[in-house]
Amino acid sequence: MHPPEASCEDFNKSILYINSYHNGYEWSDSILDGIRSELNSSWYKISFQIEYMDTKKFKSDMVSADLLNLYKEKFKNTSFDVVIISDDDAFNFALQYRSELFPDVPIVFCGVNNLTIEQEKEGNLTGVVENFDLAGTIDVALKLHPDKKRMIVVGDDSTTSNAILERIKKIVPRYSDRLEVEYWLHLGLDEVKNKVKYLNDESFLFFIPYYQVIGDHFYTSEEVVSAIYSNSNVPIYSSWEFLLGHGLVGGSFLSGYQHGQDAALLAINILEGKKISQLPIHAQTTGQYLFDYRVMKRLSLNSKMLPPGSKLINEPDPFYTLSHELFWTIMVSVLLLLVTILSLIFNMGARRQGERKIQNQLTFQETLIDTIPQLVSWKDIEGRYMGANSTYISFFGLEEIVEVVGKRTKEVIIDNDYVNWSVGADKAVIDDNKEFRRVRREISGISDTISWLEVNKVALRDQDGEINGILTTAENVTREENLEHQLLQSQKMEAIGTLAGGIAHDFNNILTSIINSTELAIGDVLPESQTEKDLKRVLKAARRGGDVVKQILAFSRPPKDGFRSTDFPAVIAEVISLMEVSLPGNIHVTAEIEPGIPEIHADPTQVHQALMNLCTNAFHALRDKGGNLLLKLQQILFDGEEASYRNLVPGEYIKLSVIDDGIGIRHEIIDKIFDPFFSSKDKTEGTGLGLAVVHGIMKGHGGGVQVKCEFGERTTFDLYFPKVILTQTISIPVPAQLLRGRANILFVEDDIDQLQSASRLLEKYGYNVLAMNDSDEAAVVIAEGGADFDLLITDYDMPGLNGVELVEVVNSVKPDLPVIMISGREEAIESASKHSIVKDILKKPYDKEELHSMINRVLRGTDVQ
Repeated sequence: MHPPEASCEDFNKSILYINSYHNGYEWSDSILDGIRSELNSSWYKISFQIEYMDTKKFKSDMVSADLLNLYKEKFKNTSFDVVIISDDDAFNFALQYRSELFPDVPIVFCGVNNLTIEQEKEGNLTGVVENFDLAGTIDVALKLHPDKKRMIVVGDDSTTSNAILERIKKIVPRYSDRLEVEYWLHLGLDEVKNKVKYLNDESFLFFIPYYQVIGDHFYTSEEVVSAIYSNSNVPIYSSWEFLLGHGLVGGSFLSGYQHGQDAALLAINILEGKKISQLPIHAQTTGQYLFDYRVMKRLSLNSKMLPPGSKLINEPDPFYTLSHELFWTIMVSVLLLLVTILSLIFNMGARRQGERKIQNQLTFQETLIDTIPQLVSWKDIEGRYMGANSTYISFFGLEEIVEVVGKRTKEVIIDNDYVNWSVGADKAVIDDNKEFRRVRREISGISDTISWLEVNKVALRDQDGEINGILTTAENVTREENLEHQLLQSQKMEAIGTLAGGIAHDFNNILTSIINSTELAIGDVLPESQTEKDLKRVLKAARRGGDVVKQILAFSRPPKDGFRSTDFPAVIAEVISLMEVSLPGNIHVTAEIEPGIPEIHADPTQVHQALMNLCTNAFHALRDKGGNLLLKLQQILFDGEEASYRNLVPGEYIKLSVIDDGIGIRHEIIDKIFDPFFSSKDKTEGTGLGLAVVHGIMKGHGGGVQVKCEFGERTTFDLYFPKVILTQTISIPVPAQLLRGRANILFVEDDIDQLQSASRLLEKYGYNVLAMNDSDEAAVVIAEGGADFDLLITDYDMPGLNGVELVEVVNSVKPDLPVIMISGREEAIESASKHSIVKDILKKPYDKEELHSMINRVLRGTDVQ
């Protein structure tokens, strides 16, 4: 029997059993034993309620009303999954009152003699009809007693006897030419005993089980038939097994135990989910030929005339009935067997030695399997575990092998998706001789931890080459999977960053032209006019676009010009101060800072931005129901393996954690949260760059970011900053008051719009500007010394000579000419900073104030003005 596909709570079931009779009645007791034997061997934990109607002592119509009231009171707070009924009185009672006692509950019956069409139409029932083999019993009686011409049916007027009598009356017409049938149904036991004394030799009895009350004594069916047997010289037959041994010759007998087993099997099928319409009623005639050796001997009956397969009870030990010749033949055979055994003793030593060798090898194999790091298990063809190694047992949180052996996959593994795949793969191995090699599968553990297994499944075969099981091996590749995931994520972010940097450069050129042209246009219109207001809105939108471009560049390659000695606790205190002002009262912000955190080399502005981005995300997760937001700071040391797992360099780190107990992050989007412009929030709540910027900031600091999330419970973002300590601080110069210019400036820019707008802006400040859009021509002008310039302003990205190459030409012919480099690329800043004549770098997009301020600062530093 296979366990049903159900969860553990579905194994608890409740069954009501209504018995027509009473405890101690051998027929119904054997039915109960059969029912219990099957239910106890099932996979369910069954609450089994037994009720006796006692209709052998009290007629059904006398007790039905009282029993109805009793059962209604007893079962008013109880529900049953199945109701099992034995014999006719209980069956009739159940059909009459099922709507009041157990509506819609399936009924399984047994011991019912004449099932009517109307009863079948009641629906939602099935069972086993007590269809005894009367014809078989009559046939064997006529064969053993060819002189018998009259059959006397002995019974009473109970419901069961009347039902049996109907069955008898349908069969006896077949023997009308050989038998005369007489019915004794309303006689007391004393009257029956008197009558059987005077029966002639042409008669035999067929006994229907019934009880008899005489005075204060209650006679069981066994006692009744024994009393009749003691007063009769005619043979007695019947069809109910429990009566054998009390004076019956024998017959084709019904087994109450088998009836109970068959009914219980139908009930278990219903518990397993089968529809009752799929479980037909068992109505075929059944019986087994059984006979009493002592009664046959008393009547001088020959056992050789019994039907094939008949069984005898009370038969003497066959040993004592053997002939002398057969006895000595057996004795000689025993002696020969002893000689053979003695001869085999000489081989026992070698055999024992071989067994020890095999046992040692089995022990070695068991030790080997238990010590290998792979998960190893093997099952039979039914999918039940036959064994597993210690690695397998510990991986699934078990303690002993007994928790695995004999169980199915779903009873050991809690991940339903993995279970369904594994069961399907096992079936493919058995049915299709298919092999599974290096199949990588995700599996969730006891505490919802996610692991990855690389699984192999192959067939186990016996000596004949037939498949007799499945061998499964699996390697825990969670670490490798995480490293591969991190590598793919890093490569993806690198590619996106490179693309974003190129796109940002073009946008910066466009935005710079828009900003500078708009500033010029504002100066050409009347103050406070509608045109000025429109132009200011254009200028505001262009600057906002510049901020977006900066965010794109921030996750691609964050600038490092702001790195200095940074006090992390101070940054956290500042962020908490800002958050507490804007957070609602149902969100609580706390901090846990490990003592002795040193200042490290970092950009405090970027750290502040990363922390604010994470806190803002946490606020969105907590705003509906409130909760707790924890900022945690500590020092941590990673060795080689731990650092490699996080894609970091081994060493000391400052670990900054942002933890909230909000709604968490869905598993299906966890791989996308660091992608630029990906957002799970409404489009009005952010650009989707927040976590991408955090990723870029951590990359720029040489650190890393890791997210841990349990959906519906909490989310943790861990930021790892390398512990790099500076011994001196870097001073940042403050520009002097801006003055109008009187210098000669060479402005080189390949973008015509920028060239024209920037030149006009500089001329408005009083500078003399030579604007050129060809860097090669500008290099020739400088090399030939055809003009006396005080300052060179050049773009980095240009066709022909780029900005750095132009600087190298200037450095070779006029090393005292200061240069301002314009670019939005980090690599341009790094490359230009290597040349001493490059005094400053202007990042795109820029406005007129930024340009004028930088020119003032550079010219002041070179004493030109």
